[in-house]
Amino acid sequence: MGPHSEPWQDKENFKPSDDAQHLRLLSIFHYVQSTEFTLTTPVTTTFTYTRDEYVLAMKRHYQSSLKVGRDVVGALLAISGGTYLLASTDFGWLAWLLLVAGAGLLAVVGYALFLLPRMIYRSQPKLRDQYSLTLSDDGIAFKTDSIDATLQWSFYHSWLSDDDFYFMYHGKRDVSVIPRRSLADGDDARLCELLTKNIGPPKA
Repeated sequence: MGPHSEPWQDKENFKPSDDAQHLRLLSIFHYVQSTEFTLTTPVTTTFTYTRDEYVLAMKRHYQSSLKVGRDVVGALLAISGGTYLLASTDFGWLAWLLLVAGAGLLAVVGYALFLLPRMIYRSQPKLRDQYSLTLSDDGIAFKTDSIDATLQWSFYHSWLSDDDFYFMYHGKRDVSVIPRRSLADGDDARLCELLTKNIGPPKA
């Protein structure tokens, strides 16, 4: 046995002092061997966002994070209630309050879905860079024209996907987006496996 080898790596010279120790070390040996084959093959992808693609991704992000359907229903109910009160009761102040609240909520939803993504894309030149990512069990190697870094999986707390994108969430509402079009054959399944293994199941 060499001076730096582990005891379970030298099967010929290893002489267990008792059966319990023998079984324990053999189990460690087999665990180490099996672990080597459970690592997921890394996924490498390179892409550049188009404006329309980035806008679409952000719309879907906001639809998920802001609960747009609930907000639109609430706004329409407020406007309907305000219109009814204004036409049939003396509660004019309440009617106008509901109308203003409903219209304001619709304006916020429209801003988030249609104006904000375009404003972000225009104001951040880095979004037009080429992105190169290598995702593995060790982390995410992230490279652009101005960034060369490795992120740990703990940076992200949740993820989800749809027909066009993978969304990986960090912070309260910050998101990293990977277009599915950039993935090679077989990488889609491997990326799902990596995300599930290192972040958890996709959020509902």
